[in-house]
Amino acid sequence: MLNKRRRRDSRGSVLVLVPAGFLVLILLSALAVDSAVMYLGQQRLHDALSAAANDAVAAAVDNQAFYSSGSLSLDPATVSRVVCRSVSAQGDAGLHNLRIAVSISGVAVRLSGSATVDAVFGRAIPGFGQRSVRSSAGATLAAATEGASGTAFGPASALQC
Repeated sequence: MLNKRRRRDSRGSVLVLVPAGFLVLILLSALAVDSAVMYLGQQRLHDALSAAANDAVAAAVDNQAFYSSGSLSLDPATVSRVVCRSVSAQGDAGLHNLRIAVSISGVAVRLSGSATVDAVFGRAIPGFGQRSVRSSAGATLAAATEGASGTAFGPASALQC
């Protein structure tokens, strides 16, 4: 008789646990989606910086220095202009407040950037709607293989595109 009473008292206890389990599952899924969005934003930033660095190295060779002395160098004003054009031409709407710093060392360019990315589910929680991502990329002229790997970059200058 006591055994039957215990069975009746424990009925329905699973009904309370199932919604709680679903809630935990939904929260973990939302966290996974937002983490994937942040990772994708960081990859987009890296791809944009890498493409801009390659464009800058290809287009910013200082022709006057090359034709007068035969040396390869990059024109800093042209590098900045090409980087801004390249990043804006990519038009990635997922990256906000994009900030880029440029460092030039002879025939090498190093770009460092940061941006904010919107979360998908984190918008519902105050303070978690946007996350900051950072990345950097560089490029070197292929013809200038001697001494390019060990050169130190000068101070980075921030771009206003």
